Amino acid sequence: MSAETMAELRVPASLQWQALSGRTIRAAVREGDLLFGFLAPTVFFICFYVPLRHSMELGGGKYAQYLLPVIVLQAMFFTAMSAGDRAARDTFSGMGTRLRSMPVRSWLPLAARMSANLMRALAAIAGALLIGSAFGFRFHDIGGAVVFLALVLAFGVALVIGADALGVIVGKPEAGASILLVPQLLLVMTSTGFVPAQAFPGWIQPFVRNQPVSRAAAALRDLTDGKYTVALGISAVWVVGMIVTFTAVSVAVERRRA
Repeated sequence: MSAETMAELRVPASLQWQALSGRTIRAAVREGDLLFGFLAPTVFFICFYVPLRHSMELGGGKYAQYLLPVIVLQAMFFTAMSAGDRAARDTFSGMGTRLRSMPVRSWLPLAARMSANLMRALAAIAGALLIGSAFGFRFHDIGGAVVFLALVLAFGVALVIGADALGVIVGKPEAGASILLVPQLLLVMTSTGFVPAQAFPGWIQPFVRNQPVSRAAAALRDLTDGKYTVALGISAVWVVGMIVTFTAVSVAVERRRA
């Protein structure tokens, strides 16, 4: 088939994106991924809130305000793990290879997966805010809430891009999920998301204070109080750095596969 004929048969990119996105989102709904994304923050919020609330509220303040930011960030990690699994399954099943042999834009498979990942991220944020509100979490003002959501989604985008690239590289769903579990546990559990840095041994406190999850959690807490502090700028630098780095890796992976 000539290039001219292929060009005539090429479906508009918008329709290709709709078809591929619809396929991916329907699969996420059918497999319960969106439902799990919505419910998981509730489970983890309660699991940490119940045993830690009393000790954390001795000095005043509501633990729900302190805890919710890391629950939302953890939900973004789970979204990234789902993204890695989805990319690995597409690679393992040969879906990516078939699409590359068709008149489909090279960026569309990733864009379609990102659509499903965005839906899952929004479901996770909704679930986290719902359970947090039930236990007393509140935003100080609308502006802070908007920036809060923007920062969470940007953090999630950074993680999803990296996880998607890893899933394509690994090509095996079970292996990809296992690899992504390690950094999630390391960064979330050794962060100031659940307890202050002072609760950790002195030798690890510098890492706890300055790693990306702690920085993002601190910025999100300030935003819930309507404050725009230096923590927001530091977290933004972390997020932009991760997006640039992981995007470069993703582009390199796609070029290698082309």
